[in-house]
Amino acid sequence: MEVIEQEARRLDKLVGQAMEMAELDAHEIPLDLKPRSIREAVEEAMASVDGVLRTHSVDVSLPDSLPKVNIDLERIAKVLEHLLENAAKYSPERSPIFISAEIAKNRLCISVADRGSGVDDFERMMIFDKFYRGQGQRYRVQGTGMGLAIAKAIVEAHGGTIEVTSQPGHGSVFTFCLPLYKAAS
Repeated sequence: MEVIEQEARRLDKLVGQAMEMAELDAHEIPLDLKPRSIREAVEEAMASVDGVLRTHSVDVSLPDSLPKVNIDLERIAKVLEHLLENAAKYSPERSPIFISAEIAKNRLCISVADRGSGVDDFERMMIFDKFYRGQGQRYRVQGTGMGLAIAKAIVEAHGGTIEVTSQPGHGSVFTFCLPLYKAAS
């Protein structure tokens, strides 16, 4: 019964993520854009994935001086949830996860770094593709292969970009950048 329940939850998650991806691809999900502090999205995401993070310390470095960004809070929190879940799943237990943000080229860039196995150059080209799962991890780590594709679609819907830098054996840094909020003058 336990295996059946686990598989039912996994399939439910896969179907839900596939539907969300289809809606994002079709631009059918309206964004509730409001000027917000990125700290709100980080706090919401961390609360949502608290169970997954229980075996990791999370170091959050968000300067108080960061400007607001025009975001759909729920959607950007979801991006952070996917990044935090992956950092926890692909890193050894008790290894730290780092969240930081900075302004670069008139954009707010948020990074989630881990000390996991890293991603090689070949896989970095495909990591944001739907259903792609790392070759060395697909049997060790459960997942649908949709999380990073969903994160990318959400970030791009906000006019932003997402990328990964990695050093195999030393970890990865996923960074997404969003346009700064410009108040009407």
